[in-house]
Amino acid sequence: MLILKKELRSNIKLFIIWAFVLFLFSYMIAPFIDTVMKDSEEMINFIKSLPKFMVKIFNISENSITPEGFFGMKIMMMAQIFAGVFSTILASNFFANEFENKTIEYLLVKPVSRKKIYLEKLIAILIFYTLFFLIFCASVLVLFKVYVSYEYSPYILFGYSLYLYVIEIFFGCLTIFLSIIFQKTMFSISLSLSTFILMYIIDILGSANENFSFLRYLSIFKYISIGDTINNRVVYINNSIILILIGFVISLFGLKIFTRKDVNI
Repeated sequence: MLILKKELRSNIKLFIIWAFVLFLFSYMIAPFIDTVMKDSEEMINFIKSLPKFMVKIFNISENSITPEGFFGMKIMMMAQIFAGVFSTILASNFFANEFENKTIEYLLVKPVSRKKIYLEKLIAILIFYTLFFLIFCASVLVLFKVYVSYEYSPYILFGYSLYLYVIEIFFGCLTIFLSIIFQKTMFSISLSLSTFILMYIIDILGSANENFSFLRYLSIFKYISIGDTINNRVVYINNSIILILIGFVISLFGLKIFTRKDVNI
C-alpha cells in the first residue's frame, strides 16, 4: 500500500484547496436564500416574463422557487463545471503527469505488478472523489440547517452532491484512460474537458430546441439533470449508478492498456 499512501500525501494539498473553494461557493449563497424566498412571488412573475427559449435552456419553472431549487440554479451549474475540472486535473496528476515526467519508470522497475500500481492509484483517486462528495454534501446540509428557515428537501440536496460524484468518477476515469493512451498531461486534460464541454453544450442545446432534443441522449447531463431534479422533485439514483459503473468500465479498459503499453521515450 506504499503507492496508495504516497499518492494520498502528494495530492492532499490540491484536494484541500479545491474542496475549500467549493465550500465557499455554497457559503456565498446559503445565507441569502431566506431573503430570496421572501420575494418568491416576484421571482415567479419574472420567470413567467422570460422568453420560452430561456426557460427551456435553464430548465426552470415555478417549481424552481424553493430553497433547494434556488440553490440548484445559482450554484450547481458552477459546481458541476468545478467538479469536472477538479476530477480531470487530479486524475492527470496520477497518470499523465507521471508518464510525462518519466517518474512512472521508477515505479515500473520496482518488484510490484503493473496491475497493483494501477489499482492503488485508482483507489487513491476514488478516495479523494468520495471525500469531495461527502464534504460537499455535509457542508450544504449544515449550511441549510443553519441559514434556511423555509421548508426544503435534504434528499434533493443529497442528489446534487451525488451528481457531482458521478461527474467526478465519469470524467476522472475518462482522463485516466486518455492519460494512459497519450501519456501527455495537457493533451489528456484538453480531450477530457472538451468532452465535458461538448456534453454540456449538447444538453443545453437539446433542452432549448425540440428539434435537437435527441442530442441530449449523447450527454451524461441529461441523465443527472439539475433542472429535471428540481421540477420533478426526484433524484436520479439509478441513472447515477449506471454512469458510475460506465466510469469503472472505462477504468478497466485503462487497466488493460496500462499492463501492456510501454512508456513513450
